[in-house]
Amino acid sequence: MAFTAKAFSLITTAGARSSGSRATAAQRPGKSTTVSKLRVTKPASVAFRSSVRGCALSQRKNLVSSKRFTSSVRSVLEHPAEEDTKSEEIGEKEWARVTPDGIKKATALYEGAQKKQSKGEWNGQNKTKQVMFSDVIYSSKRNKYLRKWVKEDIIYTSFIAAMHLIACAAPFCFSWANFGYFIAGWVVTGMFGITYSFHRQLSHKAFKSPKWLEYIMAYCGVLAVQGDPIEWVSSHRYHHANCDTPEDPHTPYEGFWWSHCGWFLDAEATNARVSDRSNASDMASQPFYTHLQKHYGLHVLGSGLLTYALLGASGFVWAFALRVCWVHHITWFVNSAAHVWGTQPYNTGDLSRNNWWVGILAFGEGWHNNHHAFEFSARHGLEWWQFDPTWYTIRLFKALGLVTNVKLPSENQLQRLAVVLPLKWRSQRCLEIMDPRSPWSLTARPVW
Repeated sequence: MAFTAKAFSLITTAGARSSGSRATAAQRPGKSTTVSKLRVTKPASVAFRSSVRGCALSQRKNLVSSKRFTSSVRSVLEHPAEEDTKSEEIGEKEWARVTPDGIKKATALYEGAQKKQSKGEWNGQNKTKQVMFSDVIYSSKRNKYLRKWVKEDIIYTSFIAAMHLIACAAPFCFSWANFGYFIAGWVVTGMFGITYSFHRQLSHKAFKSPKWLEYIMAYCGVLAVQGDPIEWVSSHRYHHANCDTPEDPHTPYEGFWWSHCGWFLDAEATNARVSDRSNASDMASQPFYTHLQKHYGLHVLGSGLLTYALLGASGFVWAFALRVCWVHHITWFVNSAAHVWGTQPYNTGDLSRNNWWVGILAFGEGWHNNHHAFEFSARHGLEWWQFDPTWYTIRLFKALGLVTNVKLPSENQLQRLAVVLPLKWRSQRCLEIMDPRSPWSLTARPVW
């Protein structure tokens, strides 16, 4: 990464620190220094996680601290030389991720978690605990079982439990044909439907395509049985707008189980945060999506019956029940595992991590810190080695003329949000992370 002489001089003169605060420019008005239009905080204790080239680094005491760029995503894109964008400038229906208020809330939660106590607006019901193999401290707000169960909770829980029970029969009816149906369903519903359509196109508008192609891909998402397009997109936009704050529908600050699947099994708590679907008004104005919203259950029922009619009982087990469970858990791991395990090469002000195994299973969605830094990007695997089949599909469609207006972060934008690592340490650390005996090894537990 290129640095100006002034920036390099400022970074390499940072003093040794040992505390773990995540102070940002949003929290400390007047405490920022502008160097070549890049906003850099005053010297502060900051965890080294990884360079922009993927060198995973962990926080260690008594190491010279680096400086971190703390510009919001929106200010990077639109006002690189100005102060952070105010909340009111974003607008009611805008889904831009990082705002000063969002950073303050996330930082308050982080500091409270480090002290193992709730802070800010967080009102956890239970005693704080630590997520296994992670530094994330959580306190659940709701009891998993001893709470009010509404109609939606019973329906969702019954359906998911039934699919898991039926999926248990898969080893007893294995055939290569059934396995092929399973793989095809995984790609069609998991990649074309969820990652390509629901996520990158509909939620984040990372590219455009003809309506006939958009609707076909969106219907593949319906077959994944994760909700109708308007519901899915709206909830996801709320996640980005309030990431890892009390208004986030599935933050791991409420526990790994909650962020994985507990949130949508508790309609009362989740609807209090995401019931207003006005943030997806761009989709609500299209009859195709309103039809799917109104008749979603019939489409799911029809797809299950059609699978059974065409493939028989064993085919239904593999092509429907097992595939639905598999795609569900992979999508859920993006919300849970990719927020507690992995590296953070970019300063996003939240818990998002780059998790390699989620990246492989979820067709590139596991490069989650990259995504939260540049939510508009059609490409999540920003390094050549970061496996991202969804991006390869988008590139293919673009070459065929089926996709246009593909959005990608510029090199300048990558630098502005990257966690800064002094140049003189880079080559040494990149060698050390390859040595399993080194405390900087890639196998070492990453620190938030």
